[in-house]
Order: sequence, then structure tokens, then C-alpha cells
Amino acid sequence: VWDITDHKRSEEALRQALAAEQELGELKSRFVSMASHEFRTPLAAIMALAESLSIYRHKMDATQIELRLEKIRQQVDHMIAIMDDVLQLARLQSGRMEFVPAPGDLDALCRDVIEELDIQSSNRGRIVYTAPELAPALSFDVRLMRQVIHNLLANALKYSPADKIVKLKLSQDNVNIYLQVIDEGIGIPPDDQKYLFEPFHRGRNVGTIPGTGLGLSITKQFVELHGGTINVASEVDAGTTFIVTMPIDTFEDS
Repeated sequence: VWDITDHKRSEEALRQALAAEQELGELKSRFVSMASHEFRTPLAAIMALAESLSIYRHKMDATQIELRLEKIRQQVDHMIAIMDDVLQLARLQSGRMEFVPAPGDLDALCRDVIEELDIQSSNRGRIVYTAPELAPALSFDVRLMRQVIHNLLANALKYSPADKIVKLKLSQDNVNIYLQVIDEGIGIPPDDQKYLFEPFHRGRNVGTIPGTGLGLSITKQFVELHGGTINVASEVDAGTTFIVTMPIDTFEDS
């Protein structure tokens, strides 16, 4: 009996190891696919801009040169942002992500993120924010929570028509704090919703809209570090609502 038990345990351990290896292999495959796709466009743009500067610089004035240099900087920033996401995911999966809650103003943080996004001309005036008066001091990791709010709003803006607004609602009851982001965008197909928070997964209807498929995975794990949950309700061509729920006692006792 003892031998059979040991044998079964060994088989189970082997199955788990193989499953973990398969998952890691799939993750690596998704990363290679994402990186090759997301880096190809900015690298091609940088090469074209650099070549135009090299060949035609003597015919350009200072404004034309600076315009091309700024475009190169923008493409480099885009690739840096991708690598930052990958490194954050690696830190999360290895348990090395720092979580440092401190007293802060969640309402003020929401307004700061909106202001940052509103600077871009394509986003100007598109975010409608509503919030009641909240307790003046709640404890949360401002760096992680800033990224949660930014990721959800940026996605909503990116996947919605330019003439549609995005709603951000902050609320609370006696138990939880709620953060809702509501858009009228392309929506998420039902078959994709169950994989939505997996790394490198993107909806099949995103078309040519750029993205790494990392933002929501990182967002979910940041929310869970705060003891919260994130849920989604979506309909194709009608829009998407993300609801972040975080317990007040976690905030107050952090």
C-alpha cells in the first residue's frame, strides 16, 4: 500500500511539473509573438526616421529635424513601456513586487491620472469622473494604484471611438470601495473574456490596435495585492465595464 501511495504521489508531482512546464512554454511563446509584433513597428519607424535624417538632414531646417527626433523619442518610449510591463510581470510572478501601502487620497489620485491622460489631444474631455466624498485618509500603494487606474482608463479610451466618452466612478459603502470604468467601445468577445487577465492574451476583435496583452494581467495582480477583486461585463460593439472592489478594512488597516 505504501509503495502504491508513493507511486501515485510521484505521478501527481510529475503531472504538476509537466503542466507547469507546458504553461511556461506557452508563456514564452506568447512573449516571443508579442515582442516580435510590438517591436517591429517602432523599430521600422525609428530606422526610417534615422535614414531620412542621415540622407536629407542638410535640406531640413531645425524644426523639421526636431520633429523627426521627437518621433524617434516617442517610439523609444513606447518600447521602454513594453519592457517595463514585462519586467513588472516577472517581478509579480516571482513574488518580488514591492507593496508599500501608505495613507493617501484615492479621489485626488483619480483626478491626477485623468489629468495626465487628458493632456493628449485625442483624449481631451473624454473622461467623465464622478465620486462622492470619501474618507480623507485611506492606505494604499500609490504607485500600484496609479497604474491600476491608468491601465483601465487608457484601455477604455484606446478601444472606444474618439467621439465616445469614458466614465470613471469612485464610490463606497460600509464594506467596500468601488472603482468602475465604463466605455462604449468595441467590447470583448465572450470566448475571450475568460482569458482576459492572462498574460499576453488579447481579444480577437482588436484588429490593428496596438497592445501587449499585459496591462490587465498586471492590473488584476495589483488589485489582489490590495485584497481586492476585478470583474468585467462586456458586449461586443456595445462597450465594457470593469469593476474593481476593495475592502475598506484592508485600506484602513494596511
